[in-house]
Amino acid sequence: MAIVLAGLLLALPHLRPQTGTLLVLGAGRSADSLAPTTISLHATGGGWAAVGTASGQVPAAPELRELLGLDVAVGSYDGVRVGGAEQLVDIRVESSRVEPLLIGIESGHLIFGAAYAGNDQVNLGLGELSGKFVAMPAFDLVDHNGNPLNNATIAGQDVVIAAFHTTCHQTCPLYTALFAQLEKQKLPEDVLLVEVTTDPTTDTRATLADYAHSIGAQWKFATGTPEALTAFWQPFGVALASGDSHVSTLALLDRHGYIRLVYRGVPDIGHDIAPPLVTSLGTEGLRELASGGDGWGTPQVLQSLVTISGRENVAPAGGGVAPAFSLTGTDGVRVSLAGLLGRPLVINFWATYCAPCRVEMPMLQSKVGAQPAVRLVLINEGDSAQAARSFLSSAGIHQPALLDSDLAVGRAYGAVALPITVFVRADGSIAARQIGQINEPVLVAELSNLSGQ
Repeated sequence: MAIVLAGLLLALPHLRPQTGTLLVLGAGRSADSLAPTTISLHATGGGWAAVGTASGQVPAAPELRELLGLDVAVGSYDGVRVGGAEQLVDIRVESSRVEPLLIGIESGHLIFGAAYAGNDQVNLGLGELSGKFVAMPAFDLVDHNGNPLNNATIAGQDVVIAAFHTTCHQTCPLYTALFAQLEKQKLPEDVLLVEVTTDPTTDTRATLADYAHSIGAQWKFATGTPEALTAFWQPFGVALASGDSHVSTLALLDRHGYIRLVYRGVPDIGHDIAPPLVTSLGTEGLRELASGGDGWGTPQVLQSLVTISGRENVAPAGGGVAPAFSLTGTDGVRVSLAGLLGRPLVINFWATYCAPCRVEMPMLQSKVGAQPAVRLVLINEGDSAQAARSFLSSAGIHQPALLDSDLAVGRAYGAVALPITVFVRADGSIAARQIGQINEPVLVAELSNLSGQ
């Protein structure tokens, strides 16, 4: 026993803690620079420890630059110090994993509140720094049960909001039917569905409570004073109205309070609509129901919720035929889908402001490039040719991208949020779609499926 203990004691000094990689990234509201500055982390329940020195040029968001990459002990950290400036941030370092940490720099110093860890938060940070995201202004409403509905009560939840009022006989019942479909999906507890009236005179709290009961709704309906509702709808360009004259709008707010997506027009709800809602439709409403809507419905809203929440999502089953397109590339060459078919394609929709796009693209290039029978097609959504070229160069991507300037091709492929990757068989049929950032196991599996077909 003494010999064993001695052996253990001799071995202890050689033990090393497990480590993961911390990737410190920099971006600013405008181009800036960082002089050699010590980066320190605060261990949860512990103290501060310097981990390295970062310096160099800092680009304007949504561009970013790697400032420092280093091995850090596995564990939880709750703060970062850049020079003398400290910022609370939740950093989780896992063994053999890369944890990105974005710091916002202005005038050579950390911007207060601008530290973001993890892919989802980095994406959020780039949106904030570049002005891509718009924060929901302060609002104060009440739901049909008499509970307050304001910025504080929705904090930490992804929120789906629809404009409606109880006396609308056109699009409003279709939005309510859409909410009923969403409710059937057994959404996560941190997703909130709210229909907010545009007619406060008619839609009192009691009226909304009766309406919710009459259709068996389990989601929220909200009202307020005319002044409060005017302020609430102002960011969406929706004016207070009654009858059938209001702007049909559905919006998604993320858990950080940012307006992420706005849908307009008529949703496609198919035939899944409760009889009381059908009978409430007028002639124009019935026509809209039969029309199939404006190309979006429950599947697209669910996809958008997955993307803004940052939840992982495996590639769902495919189906249908890849829509035709003809686009000009960043190299000036015109490319059509017809000219690409004959071998399987991996079509990736991306934009320069999308941090998950930057993370996944080198892996796409590497893994798809290793499959000579499969071709990677990059389609940029809405950026200029110069911005797209700069992004590709900074990400180490050695192929041109096609420019979907008016977003029409993205809409045809259901790219309602980014990134989206579509796997297309050699005959042009769609094998699978990946909504959100793709991980290596899913990519390898889908490439195997394509290669085996």
